[in-house]
Amino acid sequence: MNPATTSADNLAALLNPRSVAVIGASEDQGKFGGRLYRMLLKHNFDGAVYPINPARETLFGLKTYPGIDATPAAPDMVIMAVPQAKVKDQIAACAARGARAGIIITSKFSDAGAEGAALEREIVEIANAGGMRLIGPNCLGLISPANKLVLCSSPALELDNLIESPIGFISQSGALMATLFDRAYEIGIGFTHCVSVGNQADLELCDFVEFLIADPRTRVICTYIEGIKSPQRFVQLARRARAAGKPWLAVKAGKTADGSRAAYSHTASMAGDFASLQAVCRQENVVLLDDPAAMLVLAAAMARYPGKTVDQAVIVTTSGGGGALSADRLAEAGIPLTRFAEPTREALSLYYSPGQADNPVDLGGRRHEEAAEAVDVGFKTTEIAMADAQADLCLAVMTTAPDVATITSQLAAGGQDSGKPLLFVMQPGMAATAARKVLIGCGVPFTNSLGEAVAALDGWRRWSAWQAAPAPQPLGLDLASLPDARGALGESESKALLQAIGVPVNRGRVFPDIDAAVAGSQVIGFPMVAKVVSPDIVHKSDVGGVLLNVADADALRGGLEAMHRRISASLPHAHVTGFYLQAQEAGEVELIVGVRRDPQFGPQVLVGSGGVLVELLRDVAVLPAPLARETALAALRGLKVAPLLQAYRGRPALDVEAVADVMVRMGWLADALRGSDFEIEVNPLKVRVQGQGCVAVDARVRVD
Repeated sequence: MNPATTSADNLAALLNPRSVAVIGASEDQGKFGGRLYRMLLKHNFDGAVYPINPARETLFGLKTYPGIDATPAAPDMVIMAVPQAKVKDQIAACAARGARAGIIITSKFSDAGAEGAALEREIVEIANAGGMRLIGPNCLGLISPANKLVLCSSPALELDNLIESPIGFISQSGALMATLFDRAYEIGIGFTHCVSVGNQADLELCDFVEFLIADPRTRVICTYIEGIKSPQRFVQLARRARAAGKPWLAVKAGKTADGSRAAYSHTASMAGDFASLQAVCRQENVVLLDDPAAMLVLAAAMARYPGKTVDQAVIVTTSGGGGALSADRLAEAGIPLTRFAEPTREALSLYYSPGQADNPVDLGGRRHEEAAEAVDVGFKTTEIAMADAQADLCLAVMTTAPDVATITSQLAAGGQDSGKPLLFVMQPGMAATAARKVLIGCGVPFTNSLGEAVAALDGWRRWSAWQAAPAPQPLGLDLASLPDARGALGESESKALLQAIGVPVNRGRVFPDIDAAVAGSQVIGFPMVAKVVSPDIVHKSDVGGVLLNVADADALRGGLEAMHRRISASLPHAHVTGFYLQAQEAGEVELIVGVRRDPQFGPQVLVGSGGVLVELLRDVAVLPAPLARETALAALRGLKVAPLLQAYRGRPALDVEAVADVMVRMGWLADALRGSDFEIEVNPLKVRVQGQGCVAVDARVRVD
């Protein structure tokens, strides 16, 4: 592969070929090659078309060629749907002929195991050696309304005309690309370019995102992601998209792919692939959504209203019940309703009964006096409501009202004069067909699902609220001066490392056996905590390896003897090397703070609800390391446990500044270890009231 041949300009040329060869072209619509060939012709590609079929002289009236070497000129683009065993030879022939790019529809390469992966690599090497770039294999081709180029066999393309909208879509699933194309067409939305990248053997998702960032016809970038080949480039492109003013929306599959297999610490399992990607996207303002359909709705709205930001929403509806349900859904998503200013309420009260001129606005509550009936109340409603300074967006929720098409037209016209975004939810079925046509005609985005609309608004609000993370202030950690941190450390050694970077830990000492522990217990003092020490036991509390509130030496001896019996019975092969006696520490709340190196995105910090409930609650935030104190404090405020960190019922607020300090210090340690694979975890970190700090009472470290 020659990376120097990949650039936005070169890809723009590849996606706008002057000639296309279809290997496996046919008139048989039961074959991939037949459907591909017909779709290319159907949508009026204006370049040269070379159908390759040695068994036919013409196909759909065009002269055919027995092989790629017989075409009048080297094609810019080749697309093939041939058996896997023939792909290598065809690619070699295309590269030798001078083809610039190729699309391989065929599957059973790296998607089918090691043998297929080896063949895939060989094919890429052959193509690149001849200056040819590849899309796929195992893809569904591309659809480029901007270039009048359709190289895709999907039945979603059985259309008379393509719609072009300023939205680009790069997908690792061909079927999903075609499905969203179909959904978009139904609501009057199109694309500039849709590309199915398949296995990403050569050209990959980031290549096409770079192209869309540079493409003047694209305003919004959509991606469906299964795996990221170039994580650092992904981050760089996110920054370039932001600088270009182009929102980048993404749906990621496989949220639980990696972390669930980790066993050494909770940190690895909860900061797995998706959580790390989520942290990076949050930092770089790539908007992650769960639902591809919601991504499409948001893309359509952002393309229609470029650069608009959203915080508060106005609901206008033809149904009081629809308004109440919509308000509930927005509240659940954390999207506030606009509180109308007094002048707005006064203006609306001319057309609405007392108590009805508020948000949500129910059109059914309008006055029926002659003066009110003489105007288009729908038009006036959105005109007045969207003139309110706090109104950012109008969510129009339509039900089966009489003459819904007329009402829809009035609402759209009144709202559009404000220049602020409108998004319609068309809840009826066939009864709203005419209303949908109205919206398509005036270019106002809509969806048939309230859930999709709320998810889209949530994503838009997150995109709007983004702020660049403050720069972390270096601590100047010197790894050479820290205790040795290689391999899996015991708790005592782990705490020594953390203490060396300024993390507060409780006093403790390891004793080799029960007698030594009892004899030396006065060094620690009572009450105390006693823990088993064993390289074979990671989660000590799970096997009864922790004693709390040990009051005196007799209780210590009895407790350790009982602990030893329990472990011998449940884990007979575990090698117990001693017992760790620690000062018992009090705290109001227990948190977990951990760091790890994500294999794609590098060092990460995790913070969340800790103690024995860590896995049950899974209340965590993951952040790229290193991080600033302000970023750490913001993450703490976003936890579900955050209310417990605040003052309540006479108890002072807890020392979140001390927790943030621990996060910052551990983040810099993670940054210093970024060349190694590591997991470091404090659980629990006991948090005291403000001014009294926090203390790590358990820790584990693994550094390879």
